[in-house]
Amino acid sequence: MRLNRILRTATFRLVALYVALFGGSVAALGAVVLWTTHVALLEQLEARISAESAALVTEYQEGGPDRLATAVHSRERTHPAGPLKYFVAGRNGTRLAGDLPSAPSKDGFQNGRYPENDGDFGHLRLLTTTLNDESRLTVAGDLEQIGDIEAIILGAFGSAFGAVLALGIAGGVALSTAFLKRIDTITRTAEAIIAGDLRLRVPLRGTDDDLDRLAATLNRMLDRIGALVESLRQVSNDIAHDLRTPLTRLRQRLEDAERHAGSVEEFRKATEAAISHADDLLATFSALLRIAQIEAGTRRAGFRRVDLSNLFGTVVEAFLPVAEDDGRSLISRLEPGIVVEGDRELLTQMIANLVENSIRHTPKGTQIAVNLHKVNGRVMAIVSDNGPGVPCNEREQIFKRFYRLERSRSTSGNGLGLSMVAAIAELHGIGIEVADNHPGLMIRLFFNRHS
Repeated sequence: MRLNRILRTATFRLVALYVALFGGSVAALGAVVLWTTHVALLEQLEARISAESAALVTEYQEGGPDRLATAVHSRERTHPAGPLKYFVAGRNGTRLAGDLPSAPSKDGFQNGRYPENDGDFGHLRLLTTTLNDESRLTVAGDLEQIGDIEAIILGAFGSAFGAVLALGIAGGVALSTAFLKRIDTITRTAEAIIAGDLRLRVPLRGTDDDLDRLAATLNRMLDRIGALVESLRQVSNDIAHDLRTPLTRLRQRLEDAERHAGSVEEFRKATEAAISHADDLLATFSALLRIAQIEAGTRRAGFRRVDLSNLFGTVVEAFLPVAEDDGRSLISRLEPGIVVEGDRELLTQMIANLVENSIRHTPKGTQIAVNLHKVNGRVMAIVSDNGPGVPCNEREQIFKRFYRLERSRSTSGNGLGLSMVAAIAELHGIGIEVADNHPGLMIRLFFNRHS
């Protein structure tokens, strides 16, 4: 895997950003610790120098310059390589004691340098005090020890910064490599699907991370696309087979009129029959287009609160005279006050298609029942009849486009009514269940399927 591709990944850039932030934090923390340590050690050194200077001033006050010089000599003999150094000068500036080559002329703390045995210069923190007889006392502490400690701290933080940088880069490369492998898997799957293999799916690792959830979403999308493509293929086949017959019949009628019609009246009747057949074909294409629009989901943006009880009542009331004229009875039991989210026009179409289907495909004397109620907080609607019903092995087929039972082929219709019901139900998240009504057919609608 090429390095420049790894470096361009969002994962590596994100890791690099975190490494930079963390490295900056380490550097800032190191600076704060270094400065705090320097101040604390300097204060500690100055406190020691001040205490030593005060003790020597006491010696001077008790015994004069001679006792002060004796005390300095004693300290130098006891601690010849000690951290403190001294310088005692008389009133005329002559050295009385101490190992410093010279002393500052001003009182108070200040920094200074002195030559060492190796020819280099050491750095000191000096405190000079003028005594009562104009003698001068200087006590100095070595700053090199503070510098050594600071160097140790600086080295420790430098090592930590280097480790953070190295681990961050290594981790970024590792994460980016793993990320690219999974992206490449998704890419290969997508390319295979583009090439026409709609059966492939993106493999899941079971980690439920972001890429796994993305892969699962893509798989659901591919399932949906596959279903739509299969539906399109099925529709194309259905159109080729089921519309071929009426088109052939229309052509035969026109040819027959052309050959045999001998009067204006016969031509008029032939034309009326052709127009009727053309209207049926146009109605079929219109229904197909409407189903396609519903399945595209564009109507979901128009969802509003719909009084389902009122809607069912309106449909039942509209079909009641039709059912009675055809020798069927239509009864309803509707629980009031049931409200759902949806498209009122499409829901009306769905219920009307179910009721009309029961009226059209049952014999005279059939009782059709429409029920609407709540079960365990969920809305359920039932459209049932006590007619001949649908064979068990054909119940899942009745929602396919152009599908018609053998006994129903003599009745009017294009076989798209229940297909539209299925499309509207899918758009609204309504579950459909087809069952035996003992005798007859029962279709249950379960609203709020996704809630």
